[in-house]
Amino acid sequence: MPIIDHADVRLASTTERIRERYLVSKDQGAVSLTVKEVEISPGWEGRMHTHPIDVSIQVLSGAIQVILGDEVKTVRAGTTLLAPPGVPHKLIHHLWTPALLLITYPATDLDTAALE
Repeated sequence: MPIIDHADVRLASTTERIRERYLVSKDQGAVSLTVKEVEISPGWEGRMHTHPIDVSIQVLSGAIQVILGDEVKTVRAGTTLLAPPGVPHKLIHHLWTPALLLITYPATDLDTAALE
């Protein structure tokens, strides 16, 4: 069983106002789970998309706007979003401080279908 010290896993360099680090992935030996930490800077906007599996997005710090199906909300730290299979979703960050997210899904490769 690998023990992963988060201090040993660095956030990647910022690209397009986003940086991430994989805490659990196939690189650590996982066969059906990915957990990644994502830091999103103000001004970032994702694209509407879907996945064929559940995706959990926990807001650890800051706040972010989410479009999930027909719902549009601003969510803050202490909130977990669930994007069920096939439900269109998109994250937008237009606030003034970075948002830190923990994203978890039951696969080592995530199929994404872009809708825009």
